[in-house]
Amino acid sequence: MRRMKYFDWERAFHFIWENTDGDGIWSGDAASLAKEFDALQDVAEKVLEELRDRRLIERLSARTYFISGWREREDTGCHEE
Repeated sequence: MRRMKYFDWERAFHFIWENTDGDGIWSGDAASLAKEFDALQDVAEKVLEELRDRRLIERLSARTYFISGWREREDTGCHEE
């Protein structure tokens, strides 16, 4: 019997965040998220929808998402003049 990984919007967001490119783009979809967490695709769709509702990610295409606020992540607030 396989043990399922705990799967909620926070863990999904962490996974997406860790797997983005340098521009904050994640090339994935509900199927790839479901596979990572050993979950049903319908559940993964709902998690992605919740992440969009929370404005943490934006859907760019069927298999591409952008992390909202990505620039803030890279901006440390320290600027030399």
